Amino acid sequence: MKYIKLVLVSQLVLLPAAVLALYKPVRILFPEIFGVICEQNVCVDGSTLRETAVALFDTAKESLRTRHGLIIASPKIIFCSTEKCQSTFGLGNKAGFTFGTFGIAIAPRGWKEYYVAHELVHYWQAENFGSMVLIKGESWLIEGMAYALSNDPRNELHEPFEGYRQRFSEWHRLNKVIPLRESVGTIL
Repeated sequence: MKYIKLVLVSQLVLLPAAVLALYKPVRILFPEIFGVICEQNVCVDGSTLRETAVALFDTAKESLRTRHGLIIASPKIIFCSTEKCQSTFGLGNKAGFTFGTFGIAIAPRGWKEYYVAHELVHYWQAENFGSMVLIKGESWLIEGMAYALSNDPRNELHEPFEGYRQRFSEWHRLNKVIPLRESVGTIL
């Protein structure tokens, strides 16, 4: 019986440690452990960058609200300015990623309003329709919406993303009279 308790206790201790070590995106849950400085919901890997990060976050959030009516809460958002931070949170080659409603990580190359807005759209999707929509939702809707509403300035994205953006834009044009949350909800 003591052996069983010991095994159970060790699993309860080792499993979270293993997840944090092996699956880097989950580190968003406890970013301070991994060397970033957090104040309120904005985390940076250098204290001198905080004002820039906050301004970028606020501008992207306000832009989505005024242009598209998206009301987005204040997610935890980690701004990485170094490759070390980028690697620590498992960004790889991505400009950013959204980990459900737990938070967002932005890579050094993602310090642009449209990249931050893109991830905020994903956060809005998870917040309104559940985190699983980011995995199981229609790609044209999930990614197309993020590219279209973020005001991404690139004329043409790599496929399949350009096709997703065009399909969402056309769908959105045809459904413009219906509030976005309601129209997206009919598909998700």
